[in-house]
Amino acid sequence: MILETAAIASAAKPLIEKMVVELITPKITQFAGWCKGKYKENMIPTAEHFQEYLERSYVKYSIVNTLVFHNSQRLLKEIYVAQTIVKEHQSEGDNETAKIDRLPVSLIEKYKKILITDTAGMGKSTIMKRMFIDLIDKGLNLVGIPVYIELNKLNKENTILDEIQDALSSLSKQFDNDLLLKLIQTGGFIFFLDGFDEISISDKSEVTNDIQKFISKAGTNNFFILTSRPEGSLSSFGDFQAFTIQPLSKNESFELLRKYDISKKKELSGKLVELLSSGQYDSLDEYLVNPLLVSLLFTAYDFNRSIPFEKHRFYGVVFEAYFEKHDNTKPLRSRDKLSGLNYDGFDRILRYIGYDSLIRTGVKFNEDTILNSIRKAKEYCVNLVFSESDFLKDLTSSVPLFCKEGTDYKWVHKSLLEYFAARFIYCDAKDNQDRILSAIYNSDHVSKYLNMLDLYWDIDNYGFTKNIELPLIKDYIDFHNNNYFESSQIKKEYIEERIGYLYAQNICIVNFKRNSSIDNIFDYYQKLFKNKFNFSVNTLTITSPGYVIGSFIQPQREIMSIMSKKEVDLFKRAIQANIKNEEGYSLSLDIIDVHTGEEDENTYKIINNLLIRAGGSKGFPKFLNYQMCCKELDRIDRIINRNKDSILFLEGI
Repeated sequence: MILETAAIASAAKPLIEKMVVELITPKITQFAGWCKGKYKENMIPTAEHFQEYLERSYVKYSIVNTLVFHNSQRLLKEIYVAQTIVKEHQSEGDNETAKIDRLPVSLIEKYKKILITDTAGMGKSTIMKRMFIDLIDKGLNLVGIPVYIELNKLNKENTILDEIQDALSSLSKQFDNDLLLKLIQTGGFIFFLDGFDEISISDKSEVTNDIQKFISKAGTNNFFILTSRPEGSLSSFGDFQAFTIQPLSKNESFELLRKYDISKKKELSGKLVELLSSGQYDSLDEYLVNPLLVSLLFTAYDFNRSIPFEKHRFYGVVFEAYFEKHDNTKPLRSRDKLSGLNYDGFDRILRYIGYDSLIRTGVKFNEDTILNSIRKAKEYCVNLVFSESDFLKDLTSSVPLFCKEGTDYKWVHKSLLEYFAARFIYCDAKDNQDRILSAIYNSDHVSKYLNMLDLYWDIDNYGFTKNIELPLIKDYIDFHNNNYFESSQIKKEYIEERIGYLYAQNICIVNFKRNSSIDNIFDYYQKLFKNKFNFSVNTLTITSPGYVIGSFIQPQREIMSIMSKKEVDLFKRAIQANIKNEEGYSLSLDIIDVHTGEEDENTYKIINNLLIRAGGSKGFPKFLNYQMCCKELDRIDRIINRNKDSILFLEGI
């Protein structure tokens, strides 16, 4: 890989030199007088800093560590399958898309600030890296100078400007922050801001403010691309145009499987594609849309020639494959571990570290932090004797679930820590299990735990049902009973729909009038709702024929997005009602409640149709079925009461 790395750097060098000469050198030259007044002659920052940075970054992001190849390195271009990003429906009828087989120049120039959100494993970071190296490959100097920032490195002490400065500084010369900001303010940069959801919760508020401050100070002549899993904090970036990632088609997922099969005959991927095309594994179709799950499926099949059906089983088989068969070019055998731990012991430690990462430390650590987490795991898991430093070496070599980046350590993928965290709650939390799940349910940051809860539902359905589903259903039944009313004007089914749409979200609707003087529509209406109705919003949708729907989505609704896929019978699918003359219908609306528009059924149905669209990509066209929720509540109560009867567990002893 050393020769390969040298070849990558050599190929990019002329393109980077051209970019530096054309873009960076003129910028620094215009500040030459200012620099001479501030620095000694031999300490003046030069364009070489940028050239070194771009060469390092190009190599770094051209090579990826993947779960499929047991954390060994592969060229991104060799395993990349182009994915498509789709514009969120901020304005209906506008289905703008861009296939990321190249940098979407026209899209970036049109919007300047782009937000790419999607769930775990959909390939957000991979897309960002592909765009970064493509900008250099294609010599797209007119677009801008690329700067890639991994947001999980930011915290209260390390600002975004500090991070860029550190990246640009050489071992002997530090790039000055004042000069850096002056250069950025001249424009012509494109900032790749990757992994907003990976910022530690304890630092989230300060880091978010720092990012916003940086963007505002950077001026209007730069471009920004931000990635994240969906979460409420993203409302702070309302002036970014939001895109989501289109799910993989079956053909794309099969192409990805073939790229993972590095043998020339492609026999493994051929057999797997044949099985997945046979019809007997149609239940796995929902996994094939997700690049990470496709990679886990390949790894699981490569290890034991079987296909697990549950999502958490994928992760379990992958861990087993890593532990038992790190090098798939050698015969199957258990490899010696420096820590001396067997499979179960290693698993126990990882479960604790996963939970500690989810709750406290995040996805990336310095050496002291990860060693401290291992130490706490060792104290918690009694009777396990090993060296913390040896275990850390195992994590990056013989069981490579972590990768090392400079002096930092990082989980290979965030979803791995969520898998181990879910199993810690189930296997190790014991008397605290109910308290932990209840705290997560009531957390203001529940979006942070959604993927973990999705895995937990499969691992411990009873625990999920008791601590997550039960309180939500009870809350909905109470909400329904407090809001239901009889009407001679409105059919019962429309009232039921209205209650379902309004549960766990506050919604406001106003007529939309285009105004060319409004630079930031989201910011304008956010302030309008706040000033007029004292109403905060975290999503905004503009519909045709012309309404603005602002909504504040509460945590329970985010949990419903998981349940709607698992407990299909608990939900009704929203169906837009047939309405007379909806186009151009004039509504003068305030904050919506169950009675809004009740004077006329047609108006009531129009509002219901608009509520279906609330929430943008966070919304979903389903609502809880009151009758089914009542039946489910009875079923859950019977199960819980039966489990409380300890006599059942004593019979036969």
